[in-house]
Amino acid sequence: MADNAGRKRALIVDDSVFIAELMRRCLTMWGYEVDESHSVHAALDFFKRGHYHLVLCDVDLPDGDGIFLAGALSKANRSLVVVMISGNPENIDRAREQGFKRCLRKPFDLGELKTLIDRDA
Repeated sequence: MADNAGRKRALIVDDSVFIAELMRRCLTMWGYEVDESHSVHAALDFFKRGHYHLVLCDVDLPDGDGIFLAGALSKANRSLVVVMISGNPENIDRAREQGFKRCLRKPFDLGELKTLIDRDA
């Protein structure tokens, strides 16, 4: 489902401003309208105010667990595409154990991100 301008909406949740900005630029170039959050609390506020098609979510966030956040967002929107991101391989394993099939380990290749987003689209 696209918004009024025909663009899909994405929410980036990453405490690294540099990585979030990089993902924002790519998603915008790929046709998404993007909101950016750096904490669980801010992500929940964004999610309450709008409908998203895609969430890129870091696992380690300053105020909570990204896996828990992504699970809650997925329950609220069953069609939500979630990509879990972490520099820690154990976090990626935990995310997969919780059922998240789209996971990226930092640092990641932007082509790899695009492939995960477009998968099953």
